[in-house]
Amino acid sequence: MKKGFGTNFYSIYKNEAELYDVFSSSEIFSRELTNRIKKLLVGDTLLDVACGTCNKTNLLSKYFKKVYALDTSISFLDYARRKYKNNKKFNFLLCSSVKIPLLDDSVDTIFISWGSFPLVKTLNEIKRVIRPGGVIIRIGVLGLDSFTKLFPNFDLKRIRRIEKKFELAGFKKEEHVVILKFKNIKSAKMILSKILGIDKKLIVSNNLKHKIVLFIYKK
Repeated sequence: MKKGFGTNFYSIYKNEAELYDVFSSSEIFSRELTNRIKKLLVGDTLLDVACGTCNKTNLLSKYFKKVYALDTSISFLDYARRKYKNNKKFNFLLCSSVKIPLLDDSVDTIFISWGSFPLVKTLNEIKRVIRPGGVIIRIGVLGLDSFTKLFPNFDLKRIRRIEKKFELAGFKKEEHVVILKFKNIKSAKMILSKILGIDKKLIVSNNLKHKIVLFIYKK
């Protein structure tokens, strides 16, 4: 069975930064989720773990003086460097989330949108670098919806195991909504069929409602 619930996310992550960026840009937070995240942000320094091509990192950067964008994909970070070359707040970190090259208690807000990483080790590491009074925000899959039902091997039990680990680590959780909005059905079929590794015929809408869980940790 392929990683990523049978999707092509892992292969896309290696060498198709532009395709991933188009996909990431289609993701629109609900007004409620946007406002909730804004209220949670604290301090001057942001760390985005598993930042991808930095679509969300760039949107959040206006609230901070310094931004660290961390990812293991050199192609994604190179793409983000080019796309956001005028954003002087960015500091790119090509490394794993289990060994972050930052000092203890040095980051005010940590943001994690999706991402795949060794969970327990990553939780320990982000708790190390977050300062007292800081906040960690993580967005993850909640369950079956119009987006995740397209995954070839969606595993709800796995999702629940991940949720449990966050809860045991002291995170509170809230349910919210994200909309995946593509400019037309042709675009949705092209992008999602490649990202998810599925037949285009399975994609019947260019607007998908995606229910997510927002994990929140305050140190």
